Amino acid sequence: MTPHKLWTMPSGLRGEPLVIRLSASALDHDGRQCGDFAALKARPRVWPSRREPARYPPWESFPLGLVMGALDRVESTGVDVGQAVEQVIARTRSTVHAGVRQWVGHACDAYLRAGEWIAEELEAEGVALVPEQRPRVVQHESAAELRLLTAWGRWYASADGAVREFRRLRMSRAGARDALSNDVLAFVAAAGLRAEGSVYRDLPVEVVPDGREPERIRVVEVMLTAGVPPRVLVDAHPGDVRRTYQEKARHHVSDIVFGGGKRPGSDCAGCKASSSCEALRRVPGLLGIQDTGTHRRTWSVTTGRQYLVCPAQAHLRELRLPAASWSDGSAAGRGRAVHRWLEAAHARYPVRACEPGDLPEPDAPELGPAAELMTREEYHEARPFLLAHLATCPLGGPGAVTDVEPEPNVAVHDPAADVLVVAQPDLIRKVDGRVVYREQKTTLVPAPDGTMEDVIARVPQLALAVRLVAHQVFGGDGGGVVELETLTPSAAEVLSFDVADPAVREAARKVLVRMTADWHKDTVFRATPGHWCAACPVAQWCPDRAPSDPKAPIVVDGVRIDPRTGEVLAGAAAVSHRAAAVSASLTEPDHGDEPVPF
Repeated sequence: MTPHKLWTMPSGLRGEPLVIRLSASALDHDGRQCGDFAALKARPRVWPSRREPARYPPWESFPLGLVMGALDRVESTGVDVGQAVEQVIARTRSTVHAGVRQWVGHACDAYLRAGEWIAEELEAEGVALVPEQRPRVVQHESAAELRLLTAWGRWYASADGAVREFRRLRMSRAGARDALSNDVLAFVAAAGLRAEGSVYRDLPVEVVPDGREPERIRVVEVMLTAGVPPRVLVDAHPGDVRRTYQEKARHHVSDIVFGGGKRPGSDCAGCKASSSCEALRRVPGLLGIQDTGTHRRTWSVTTGRQYLVCPAQAHLRELRLPAASWSDGSAAGRGRAVHRWLEAAHARYPVRACEPGDLPEPDAPELGPAAELMTREEYHEARPFLLAHLATCPLGGPGAVTDVEPEPNVAVHDPAADVLVVAQPDLIRKVDGRVVYREQKTTLVPAPDGTMEDVIARVPQLALAVRLVAHQVFGGDGGGVVELETLTPSAAEVLSFDVADPAVREAARKVLVRMTADWHKDTVFRATPGHWCAACPVAQWCPDRAPSDPKAPIVVDGVRIDPRTGEVLAGAAAVSHRAAAVSASLTEPDHGDEPVPF
């Protein structure tokens, strides 16, 4: 970290801001995260001025911690993986879901196999590593301040101390090889001392000096997925590691610790400043629930849709267990490409409507705005939907269009339910001063038909949109319009809902209560197996999953759904809430999919 810089503690907080502890993984955060949250998280002795009783989930919410505990037992006592997993789970005070239990065993097996690959590679060089039971920490203490730089993962070294290795655990997705966090992890390995005390409880941490300086520093990424080989991210001399840190990473570390800038989002759920932050909107009763539940939770339409399909699926997805590689089907991929293009086009300045010239032929030498957003193959599939959009582009009027915000991150706290509600509208704008919230949907079939209540129930994003606009989250007087733009390869259609209409408001309220009431009080998350297990991205971890043919139509409450496209097949019965949720899970991009913490 750089020399002392000034940092102003936000109002509503107290404590010791010059005690700083930063994890290297914080360098993985990008501009989507809140700067104030990161700076506060790095200050373990800063708290809210008004301390509220801590409330924690009654279930195990950090599966990686169970993996670490089981691996510690395997490496220190030599017990087999199955026994180690059972011992760790038995000692856990919180409930462990059956799906989590299954994944933990799989993750431990994958890690130990990766360890064998690493050992085989190093054996050819005459190097053998053994586990280091104590993590390393870089610590600087002066009369004015205390700073610590930590790394969460697994530590190894050669018996003579010449080689040090840090292994970074990844639940499902590989990180960027050139990520700054890798340089920081390597620096902690090179410059850090072994912690005698707890890195996360003791300030300062008692450390143990090493008998010799290392000659080689390695950072290895281990995917907790069977059959995926480990990847060496850093393999360098300590001097080179220190130089790289100073030249490339040090000022970024300082920016996180002393930076700032409020950006409401999913971070707000665990932020120390959430009760006093003026950037976080508070809307009591937004979800229609008058019970604060077990602890503060985060909800999105994606969460609600997953819960309608199967509570176990929603729970395992919330814990970010790895999803099946096939779960991002062609329809969702197409929708994601369309959304990327629309977001970029609607973010242009000065604001202008989309035009035919923005969409050259797929075989043209230049693809226009799409060139940096998608592959040529993706553009070929997305272009018909984008051409259909030209007739209904919201930036073309009628009326004076102002305050255009494509894909904004929205976070609102409902204190009556103690739930952080997050959303990512496709477009927010004002037309003649009136708030207009637009949702866009790509499909191969026409827009949903039926009554206003039917449409809002089948597309629950509209229900949340109505509630957000009605509660003036985007400004205005509580009136406004919510739009659904349905894009097919041949046409586009826009349905509009007047937020001031009491019937629209009541329909929206009922949908949100139906989607959140059972979820909010559930602490067990039992599986509800059925045909839809074929489309479940986390079915591989569920011991209760139903056998299914992945190529056969998914039948949900009498409705037949194409498993590849997610489209409701012709001749279907009335579409139930669960059937609509299964269909949407296959066709719509998952805006709530955030990076895993490690």
